[in-house]
Amino acid sequence: MKANILAAYPYMKKPLVDVINEHKNNVRFLLDSGAFTAWKAGKPVALDDYCRFIESLPFEPWRYFMLDVIGDPAATMRNYETMLKRGFNPIPIFTRGEDPSVLDDYYKTSDLVAIGGLVGTPGNKGFVKGIMEKVGGRRVHWLGFFDCNFVKHYRPYSCDSSTWKVGATFKNFNVVDGSKIRQVNQRVMVKMFEESANFRHQLNAFGIINARGLVDLKNDAKQLNEFNIYQTLKFQKLVQDKLQVKYFLAMTDSNTVQTAIRRFKQCHSTS
Repeated sequence: MKANILAAYPYMKKPLVDVINEHKNNVRFLLDSGAFTAWKAGKPVALDDYCRFIESLPFEPWRYFMLDVIGDPAATMRNYETMLKRGFNPIPIFTRGEDPSVLDDYYKTSDLVAIGGLVGTPGNKGFVKGIMEKVGGRRVHWLGFFDCNFVKHYRPYSCDSSTWKVGATFKNFNVVDGSKIRQVNQRVMVKMFEESANFRHQLNAFGIINARGLVDLKNDAKQLNEFNIYQTLKFQKLVQDKLQVKYFLAMTDSNTVQTAIRRFKQCHSTS
């Protein structure tokens, strides 16, 4: 099994490319065009630049997305057709607001279609319900959307999310709890440590042998980040093993990817 990692083109600086290349045998790497990130920053990505970047990679990504154009379905389709003509095989992106017939058009040329327009938008869950009726049994990727109940019910081929990092940002802990992952505070973690032998075993594998270690971890940003990565990777493995869904963690820098690969190995050696 490989660690499922996604990174967007705007973040793909040389250190990040080098780390992924070094560990390419342990990583299932999915490249995002970063169109949404670039759009928010007011710096749109040029199609020629994106294509040249894909060609320049020293490793072959597992898959890569097309370059979509936020708010412009027609331009998005033109980009997709241009990439196909140039010999690329990107994952097309069906964006919220497009005519459902476009979804069928994309499936004529690709075995996998991504659904965009889900990140932080009102009614995104209702949209997922509706579009999954159109998808049927075909392979689909949810862009930037992960909900445990939805993943269990619809079983998308793959999905990705960056929300796993929120816990560390707000000094909470990501914890695998049965078939879900949740963010808990220090008080809850200490209680879990005291009451659950299984949970103590998990933390022992991380080097935490008493409740005091949780207090220290709470005050150590680097260790907290590593713990959250470790727990999220355990959850990633659970999602893939139990649901056969490839859950990708969105990352933006070489240090985080390096940590994820190291903790991924630990996660599997102790599972």
